[in-house]
Amino acid sequence: MRLRWLAAAACVLIASTVLLAHGEKPWPVPAAAKKRKNPVPATPESLRQGAALYRSNCLVCHGAKGKGDGPWVEKLPAPPSDLSDTPMMGEMTDGEIFWKISQGRGEMPRFELQLDERQRWHLVNYLRTLVESKPGAQAEKEHKH
Repeated sequence: MRLRWLAAAACVLIASTVLLAHGEKPWPVPAAAKKRKNPVPATPESLRQGAALYRSNCLVCHGAKGKGDGPWVEKLPAPPSDLSDTPMMGEMTDGEIFWKISQGRGEMPRFELQLDERQRWHLVNYLRTLVESKPGAQAEKEHKH
């Protein structure tokens, strides 16, 4: 009985930690959306287009480097996500990021109404470049493969 209680407490603690790491409210994404593959290769041209879209649509809230420190942050009821957060962004699939961009939430617009599908995939590619790398992370990643 005590073991069950400890296991339940551990699950609650882990869930709470994940929620805190991702902001105050969970943002569930449908399983099919998470599995969706990015059809747009992250070429220099895609990244250029994604950067331009980011500057015109996302920078005011998320900031130049995606840290959630844009010029409008003081006007928002809740701080925007830190898109440079390695653990948070590393957990999300491209499909999940695409779905969140498309659907929006709260103050974040539903970009599927403003940007075409290809543009949203360019944004996904660009957002991946904002993630902060830890020294040696790339070498460790390459070593595992």
